[in-house]
Amino acid sequence: MTGTTALLGKGWRAGTERLDAMVLRFATRKHRLIGTSLLRVVIGFATILYCLSDYSKRRFLWGPESYNSISTAKAALPRWGFSLFLWGHSTVWFEIVFHAVILVSAAFMIFGGRVLALAQAVLMWSLHNRNQDVLEGGDNLAQILILFMVFTVSNAYFAPGAKRRRAEMRELERPTTSTVLHNLAAFLIVFQTAVLYFAAGYWKITGKVWQDGVAMYYISHITGFQMSATYTHLMNNAFLGTAISYFTIYVELALPFAILSARSWIRKANTLALEGMHLGIMTCMGLVCFGLLMIGADCTCLRDDDYRSIERHFRSVKDRIVKRSRPLLPGRDLTPVAMAAGRDGAVDA
Repeated sequence: MTGTTALLGKGWRAGTERLDAMVLRFATRKHRLIGTSLLRVVIGFATILYCLSDYSKRRFLWGPESYNSISTAKAALPRWGFSLFLWGHSTVWFEIVFHAVILVSAAFMIFGGRVLALAQAVLMWSLHNRNQDVLEGGDNLAQILILFMVFTVSNAYFAPGAKRRRAEMRELERPTTSTVLHNLAAFLIVFQTAVLYFAAGYWKITGKVWQDGVAMYYISHITGFQMSATYTHLMNNAFLGTAISYFTIYVELALPFAILSARSWIRKANTLALEGMHLGIMTCMGLVCFGLLMIGADCTCLRDDDYRSIERHFRSVKDRIVKRSRPLLPGRDLTPVAMAAGRDGAVDA
């Protein structure tokens, strides 16, 4: 009995120590900085593209004299919904708000930060709620993720001063509220993305057209989402259409398990498959903003260490290619041993 009690006590202490280490790591080190930075860039770029793609028709789609009147748009607002576009009936007010969306999105994409994330959230929600007829589908996820991004450090990469910010984070080793908020928001972003994919895969697997593998055939024949006839012809092939239908279900259902996997190659493979799927949607169906927003969400599913290992791999491949393509100079030995000896000699000199 004493031995059993001692064993249980030892297991309890080991468990509490592991939990303490996990909590300390959560409170002292910011995670998924690269993924949230990529999401920031994608959301900003997609919003700019969304505005500029119909820039010449902006007054018809979102203006005070739009076919979708202000009263109609107000009636269609979801609970707690709002839109700055609905605060005034003047063309001047519309032009100010519309161009503010573009400018703030550009600033958010380039600089990031919590203040710009909040401004981006307000203006993006306003744009989406002004006319819901022209949305592509990724807006629902983007509206949720941008709220979480207000609490994240979204400019630790791909922004001016990013290297300095990372150096300051490394120097700060004590638990901070900022770190806890960032990690909590980052994990909520990943959780929301995983739930979306798993729900999408679950509903697909319960649908007969997906079970039969003919869903892609019907989707390819929707004329409103056709970029070219080639896509339709490809999906007419029963084997290819069935393979893509089942592939879609598998990668969506697998995402939550891939995120939790200890093997990085599983996370990378699943994320790459999802991004390939959305690239296909962008090119074949023309849902560019939807595809971009989903790819941005996919980027948060990889850990920072995953991105660093990918970078190391590409650098290694690049170095090998450069080494093979570089012509050998006559009378000079460029083997690794000779090069190392040359460096040592230069240092001694």
